[in-house]
Amino acid sequence: MDELIKVRYRNNREGLVDDVTLNELIVSKKIKQFYRPSEKRWVNIETDPVRRAPRFYNGSDRRRQRSGVLGETYREILSRYLKGNDPKRLTAQEWFEKGFALLFNYGHYEEATRAFACAIRLDPLNARAYLDRGMAYERMGNVEQALADYDRAIELLPEDAKAYYIRGLTFQRLGKYPEAKQDLTDAAELGYRQARDILRSDDPSRPRR
Repeated sequence: MDELIKVRYRNNREGLVDDVTLNELIVSKKIKQFYRPSEKRWVNIETDPVRRAPRFYNGSDRRRQRSGVLGETYREILSRYLKGNDPKRLTAQEWFEKGFALLFNYGHYEEATRAFACAIRLDPLNARAYLDRGMAYERMGNVEQALADYDRAIELLPEDAKAYYIRGLTFQRLGKYPEAKQDLTDAAELGYRQARDILRSDDPSRPRR
């Protein structure tokens, strides 16, 4: 499995991301640093040339193991994308479907985040790709990135009840009970039955004992 990359967000929280998501975070300036193992140092994206690179950050050359599901390394596929000479390159929907299978059928969370990131690169308005990538990141333990993806999913599709429900559950697990109650209420008002059930059985704005 490819090596994950440690990033430091602008609120100083740290998390692990895949190489494709790293490029997205650099371009959007949502992180301030990432750790480069080969140099044993944190790279500041405000001053390092990688911030302006028109290509994906590819990380260490050692990270070349093939994915058992996709058959090729993501770097090989993305290289053809960037050169624009691949007649069989995947569409955003195909990347999304691969990510969905990797996440829910195989439990390969890191590979799933990378597939969803490729879908997002091709279709930046794909709210469901952000939502599902957030779930993959949450299962990897990077709650900071998960919440950022949930926020973006809701921004793109504010009528998506499931997005409010998923984010509400995350807030509840983090002990942010007022935020959890608000999101679950929004989900319930949009018709999400599971959110209504939680609100009827428990008050998510109060800590559980």
